[in-house]
Amino acid sequence: MYRILLTLMLAGALLGVSNAAIADIESELVTYRIVTEDSEEIREETNAVSPNDVIEYELRYTNVSERPITGLRIVGPIPTETTYIANSASASIMTSLEVSIDGGTSFAAEPLIVTDSSGTQTEISADEYTQIRWNSLVGIQPGETHVFTYRVVVN
Repeated sequence: MYRILLTLMLAGALLGVSNAAIADIESELVTYRIVTEDSEEIREETNAVSPNDVIEYELRYTNVSERPITGLRIVGPIPTETTYIANSASASIMTSLEVSIDGGTSFAAEPLIVTDSSGTQTEISADEYTQIRWNSLVGIQPGETHVFTYRVVVN
């Protein structure tokens, strides 16, 4: 059984806003194992997983200031020994979603299409993603909490 280091995931779940705004946002990461019972999905909080487990990461960000915060960019890492489940990312607000295959150096919309030197386009499979990023299209108002989720499967 693998142990999930939640503190590492929290450190990896990056928030892209100004330094001043970071102090105005509280963040929380909850890790769920997804199990199916009687054809119904159930989310169980967990900190230990096994191969083939489906894990859902829920990132919550709350504006604890008295002013709106705009320009949120939330990055969710895809832990090593896991594979991102394509199209599993969601957000409680309007966002644009991007993925990375190079550790966050560059991002593009999902599905990720790359063009080689001969002009041939290839769709990159989700198992090559290293990070996902939500770009908020709306601000987070004082007292509001925005929730971002995505799923991976343990290799």
